[in-house]
Amino acid sequence: MTMEYFSGSKKLLSFIINDWKLLLFLTLIFTIYFYFTSTFDYFEKRGIKYKKPIIFFGNLAARFASKRSFHDFQLDLYNYFKGHPVGGTFRGRTPILYIMDPDLIKAVTIRDFEHFVDRNTLNSKEPRYLSQSLLNLKGTEWKGVRSTLTPAFSSLQLRKMLPLVEMCTNQMVEFLRNYDKKDIEMKDIMGHYTLEVIGACAFGIKADALKDENSHFIQVAKKFNYMTTFKRIYIFFLLMFMPKMIIRYLNISFFNSESTEELVRVLQATKAERRSSGIKKNDFLQLLIDAAENEETEGHTKSKKILDDDTIDAQSLLFLIAGYETSSSLLSFAIHVLATKPDLQTKLREYVLEHTEGKEISYELFSQLHYLEGFLLETLRLFPPVAIVDRVCTKNYTLPEISLQLTKGDIIAVPVYGIHMDPDIYPEPEEFRPERFMDDEKKERPPHMYLPFGVGPRYCIGQRFAMFSTKVAMVALLKNFKFSVCDKTQHPVKFNKRTFLLQSEIIKSIIVEGSISKRIIA
Repeated sequence: MTMEYFSGSKKLLSFIINDWKLLLFLTLIFTIYFYFTSTFDYFEKRGIKYKKPIIFFGNLAARFASKRSFHDFQLDLYNYFKGHPVGGTFRGRTPILYIMDPDLIKAVTIRDFEHFVDRNTLNSKEPRYLSQSLLNLKGTEWKGVRSTLTPAFSSLQLRKMLPLVEMCTNQMVEFLRNYDKKDIEMKDIMGHYTLEVIGACAFGIKADALKDENSHFIQVAKKFNYMTTFKRIYIFFLLMFMPKMIIRYLNISFFNSESTEELVRVLQATKAERRSSGIKKNDFLQLLIDAAENEETEGHTKSKKILDDDTIDAQSLLFLIAGYETSSSLLSFAIHVLATKPDLQTKLREYVLEHTEGKEISYELFSQLHYLEGFLLETLRLFPPVAIVDRVCTKNYTLPEISLQLTKGDIIAVPVYGIHMDPDIYPEPEEFRPERFMDDEKKERPPHMYLPFGVGPRYCIGQRFAMFSTKVAMVALLKNFKFSVCDKTQHPVKFNKRTFLLQSEIIKSIIVEGSISKRIIA
């Protein structure tokens, strides 16, 4: 028996020595499999309905292959979980809890917000002019910067900005008149308008976006979110396979580094000129500079200081990038709606003319254009910039009603696009009806069931500015142009399958002013 024991041990040792590479390979395969599937029972243990994940990708395989747009993908998930208070999905190996019930949504985004203060961000070692933006800041640091920025978007500030917005709007009208019977991209033109408005109102920069289509500022700003196919695959690989503890040491960003670096240089030059000249303006940048100077005057220590130079640059860059993409998308989708619904266009134009003709243009006047506002809000319902809102649980929490325990670090998601397209919340959701956001119909619907700008204390801080500048633009467009479709118009709209923020494939329409016909790609 002893001899047999030693003989067996000798054979095992010999196998290990001779085939250690095979054993190492099998061990590695098992370790990888265990690591990437160890969380897959997270929702099953808690009795939560979930989408069955696959190794490495979780539930994102269709997105990786660009088979579905991000918004359509999120709508599929919403419909899959509908009827349940919550649902479970996986981004790679990371569990994401979808909050479906309206009362639970209100609880986590508003009532118990202190448990979900932070957004779900990369937390990578990206430049501070990106990591210090409101989107990425967390906890008390976010609260401090947010409270400092809030006055920049007050009614008083918007009133002061009206002449600048009007100037940009007039430039847009003249710009469009130069394209008689020519095809142009309406998304680009609305992007030019948005950049001109942000440049003027936020930084005192003359972008020349509506005078020179090839201006340096335009070319740089338009590329802020451009990524090569290689970079997309690289980032996806890191997010799916790399542990978070390693990602924090890597410089990873969804923005184009060359574009953002150039934009920051422009902003820094403007900031330096403002400080050296002593000239003060009523804009976003001035508010940041003044707040930073007040901190120095009050003797804040470096550890307590809220607005250092990188933080100022981060908010300025965020204002520029976020405002450009979201406002230009809203305007271009709104024009597409007008072109494909001529009766609605006529009704809206008559409404605008009736309420603005012969009246002094003022902030109060735009605030009273309720049907126009309903039209824009309905556009955002059908075409919200983002499809979901993420939050991270910052301290342990029990979801009410279902008594589900969440621990610090758990990620929740509120399905924006799914809610907007739910027939139980918005009857006949495919139909475009501005009346949904007027009078009794608006009052009967919980306000947290409308989320194009987010909801709760962390909603988009630039919401009022975006709506205000968009209203001014729409009034000018409706007064000067008529929109109609051509044989190349894409309807219904098809969403881009590669982007995270909502973008459409090319849509064409026609602008007509009197006897002047202009073909416009919206």
